[in-house]
Amino acid sequence: MTPSQTTSKNLNNDIRLVIPVFLLNKLKVHPLTMGMYPVSLGKSESNTYQIQQKKASSHWLIYSLNNDGLLQYKNRSREIKRGDLVIISPNEPFTYKLANEGHSNISSTENNTVYWINFNGELSNNFAERLLMKMDEGVANVGVLSDVLDDFNELLALGSRGYTATNVIHAVHVLQQSLSYLALQLRLMAFNKSSTFDLNAIEALMQSNLHQDLSLDALAHHCQLSKFHFSKKFRELTDTSPIQHFISMKIQKACFQLDNTEMTVKNIGESLGYSDPYYFSRLFKKMIGVSPKQYRDSRHR
Repeated sequence: MTPSQTTSKNLNNDIRLVIPVFLLNKLKVHPLTMGMYPVSLGKSESNTYQIQQKKASSHWLIYSLNNDGLLQYKNRSREIKRGDLVIISPNEPFTYKLANEGHSNISSTENNTVYWINFNGELSNNFAERLLMKMDEGVANVGVLSDVLDDFNELLALGSRGYTATNVIHAVHVLQQSLSYLALQLRLMAFNKSSTFDLNAIEALMQSNLHQDLSLDALAHHCQLSKFHFSKKFRELTDTSPIQHFISMKIQKACFQLDNTEMTVKNIGESLGYSDPYYFSRLFKKMIGVSPKQYRDSRHR
């Protein structure tokens, strides 16, 4: 990206960071950053803002807190509202600007903010595809996510901290964390729009029944679904089966008890619905890799 490729008006409230070429060359080959790294990033708080891009070798991400955005992309003009996320693939021309320049009815600076990031790297296509698969031609509303805003502001703080290797490596992983979180939110939102399936309620039900067996029939009945459809929907969200997830929660509770109580292994197993201590120990070792006793003893090493 060069200054001639990106234009913005009224830069008084803008921040733009361009990663120096010497550092980009290092990021491209460093094992901790070569997967994905920022090329440039910025933030605008003005109400007369425009990005015009004819061609770029990296991905664009735009996250808007403004209700008056207008995106021209792929021969289509679209309104960009507060909480909208935009992903533009490399070498795709686009223009983003405020639809009503100078006439915004939003007085709060925060509500005028637009964040943008260019990112590249060997895994940049993979990260972008995870987002794009749940978007409408590169646009989706994710709402105002405080975790994402914190991540973006942390990235922008790189300008004041300096372009040292340690700071930039940290920024790279903040960016990866933020994109992964956005992909997760898009997946959950797409699922929730098409289903009344409430994963939080199901996990709460599991949590309150760790002391006993909870059958697939009981879980499916709770959601008023057949076992087949319940299992399918659960796996779509968690990449695991309902019963395996329930067992994992039990073993996680067992680990907590082994670390923080003096309960015997037998009593811990019984508190989680396992009357046979030998079965509980075998199950624990299968999940964690060591027996309950070995796990407890390892905290002293």
